[in-house]
Amino acid sequence: MNCLTRRSVAMAATLVMTFGSLALSAPKTGGGDNSYFTVTGRVIKIDAKQRTLLVADRQHEKLYLATMPEGATVKILWGTYAGMTSPDFSHVRRYDLIRMRCVRRGDERLATIDSGRQATPVLAAP
Repeated sequence: MNCLTRRSVAMAATLVMTFGSLALSAPKTGGGDNSYFTVTGRVIKIDAKQRTLLVADRQHEKLYLATMPEGATVKILWGTYAGMTSPDFSHVRRYDLIRMRCVRRGDERLATIDSGRQATPVLAAP
């Protein structure tokens, strides 16, 4: 009887841990604001008048057209101002490797670049 009780307790504990880990690893849907994401890539083009950066993300093989509002900061990983604590739009140079937090824009349409390639429009988060 004692052996049967120990086995059933061990089996129950194993099942609880298994189902608990499955629930934690399940994809999250709804609830919370999951529209923020991080873009890490090389700056291809800068438009100072419209305050936009064209960033090539190598990891996801996508182009992002990032609009930089006043107060938005980027992290320059490699470039002239890589050591700055909080660089802004004026410190970004062409071919810099940057990381920035972005939010998807309301319209999910793709922007067409001069070369005919398409880029995803995003807004840099402050």
